[in-house]
Amino acid sequence: MSRMARFYSRGEVLERLQEQISIRKPIVMAGAGVGIAAKFLEVGGADIIGVYNSGYFRMHGYGSLAGMLPIGDANGLVYEMGAREILPRVDETPVIAGLCGVDITRDMRLFLKQIKEIGFSGVHNFPTVSWFQGDFRRTLEATGFTYQMEIDMLKRAKELDMLTIGYAFTAKETQRLVRDGDVDIFIFHAGITRGGSTGVSKARSLKEMAERSQEYYDIAKKIKPDTIFLAHGASLVSPDDAEYVLNHTDAVGVQLGSAIERLAVEEPLRARTEAFKKVKMRKG
Repeated sequence: MSRMARFYSRGEVLERLQEQISIRKPIVMAGAGVGIAAKFLEVGGADIIGVYNSGYFRMHGYGSLAGMLPIGDANGLVYEMGAREILPRVDETPVIAGLCGVDITRDMRLFLKQIKEIGFSGVHNFPTVSWFQGDFRRTLEATGFTYQMEIDMLKRAKELDMLTIGYAFTAKETQRLVRDGDVDIFIFHAGITRGGSTGVSKARSLKEMAERSQEYYDIAKKIKPDTIFLAHGASLVSPDDAEYVLNHTDAVGVQLGSAIERLAVEEPLRARTEAFKKVKMRKG
């Protein structure tokens, strides 16, 4: 009989997180783009495992922002990854789904119920139109592809007793997300993770990242003081980086994508391959 990750209610996930916070253990929310990543993230003690279409692309050697382009069916991919690869490899860790709230090809109320039925315990608004700014963003909003659709998706997920996690990239969106979406966890996305084969070469410094993140946490705190804050992206690559950000902001944990699954594979795999190529063979 195959196993499957168990569904946790919103209250159950929050209780687990608050227990870690109370003993001063950082929350680790980690993306898994393939089953073996999910398996060992759980063994390592991750508090939340996230399934994102960007994780699929990361673990196939492409950049995370492929998940923001019209390549494949974002929500369909997350559903299939969850059902066939991630959820069967997880026993006790809550697993959340990164969903595209502006997916006009689905009845989101029905889809959220399906996501819940297969074992996802929460929803995160990714891919998100919040990534886009300027004329393109204004055109998206004007033609019906709105950030409000993502907020509405998160509100419906909460009505289904699922954990809600929100990204925002501007102060105004942070206000809307926390006030109208009433999210449980807020994450300021500081930018694509630095380093590795598909990361950016330059990113906000840790100091800049911490200062900018705190600006957004302050906005959220004024609206909903009990919001849980996680740090993500840019120069947050290593445990030492995480320690710096957590000690200079109100974040109580980190959300990791490339920093946990991609960078944990790239260099060790290269180095191990080179080591095997250096094996000396007997003459003859």
